[in-house]
Amino acid sequence: MRRACSAGLLALALVAACGRPAGSLSVSLVPPTAATKAFISVTGFSSSELASLATFTREQWPSLMTISVDGPAESNPPVAGQYRVTSTSVDFIPTFPFDPGRGYSVLLDPAKLPTPRAAAAFRTVVVIPAVLRSPSTTVTRMWPSADVVPENLLRIYLEFSAPMSRAHGRDFLKLVDERGVEVRDALLALDVDFWSPDGRRYTVFLDPGRVKRGILPNDQIGRALKPGHRFALIVDPAWRDGNGQPLAAPFRHEFGVGPAVMAPLSVKDWIVQGPSSNVQRPLVVRFPRPLDHGLLQRAIGVERNGTRVDGDIAIAANETEWWFTPRAAWVGGAYDLIVLSILEDPQGNTIGRAFDVDRFTEIDQSPAPARMSIPFVVR
Repeated sequence: MRRACSAGLLALALVAACGRPAGSLSVSLVPPTAATKAFISVTGFSSSELASLATFTREQWPSLMTISVDGPAESNPPVAGQYRVTSTSVDFIPTFPFDPGRGYSVLLDPAKLPTPRAAAAFRTVVVIPAVLRSPSTTVTRMWPSADVVPENLLRIYLEFSAPMSRAHGRDFLKLVDERGVEVRDALLALDVDFWSPDGRRYTVFLDPGRVKRGILPNDQIGRALKPGHRFALIVDPAWRDGNGQPLAAPFRHEFGVGPAVMAPLSVKDWIVQGPSSNVQRPLVVRFPRPLDHGLLQRAIGVERNGTRVDGDIAIAANETEWWFTPRAAWVGGAYDLIVLSILEDPQGNTIGRAFDVDRFTEIDQSPAPARMSIPFVVR
């Protein structure tokens, strides 16, 4: 008995001296808490393997371990996040929280360890259970909001009533013509999604290759939208929200199509209606045609003597009006309407430059300024 105890103590001493031995690699999902997001943890590494992995660069990690949304590999790019090495595990912390009810595939290749293991690469799927509640999230509206849009429309926004999952929208959206037939290859399939930070606004792009003249897809099959016809954007209710629930209802937005708009924006065409002093009424800026709803909320502002004026922004009249209501009553004097050069219309035309520049003729070659100011006076 004494000899057995001595042997056991010797083995423990050797393990302590040499560090944690290598074991079978195991992948698990650590549930979220009130303070932390859910993350993926891989155990079974030896102490020496963990010490080597602690020196890995961001570029080296994907060769050893990648995490993606479960599904066909070609349609699901890697999930963005950071790798963390602890004394017992390698953890993956996603940039955005994992979506409840969705599977995430973890591909691990032991042969890519600093000291390669003979074991074959393997895949594990982990899932955060969906929150048990009734579907309640809906699509509340679409922009552009006008009944007729130009045939070279490039960008559409969808607004949701609650935060959505980060699922790619391409599987849940389709454009149909007035006969109900889907317009093939109309929407751009991107490897990234364009969600607002709060997860409530999604940007849909029509394929620029079909929109812009002189590009092969445009030459071969033309634009997806045809003037004089009506189309509809349809949202499949299977698209899941941030709680892993499907949408409460399908969404369909119909619109007509008019001629292309290919002229650059010009601030000279804007009408600035200055308010009176000592009141809190809005400053109103009117545009000759609709501008991009999302950019209007962050590309225009008001300054007085070089200092930003705080206030609330509203977009009206089918994106042809920008309203600014200050937090305090206007003070009489000179002000500046500040316009950033990122401002566009939904066709991608910017200040001083059209999106559809075919042969680079009849355009202003001078670069657009980062910002410009339009003076106005409050009397």
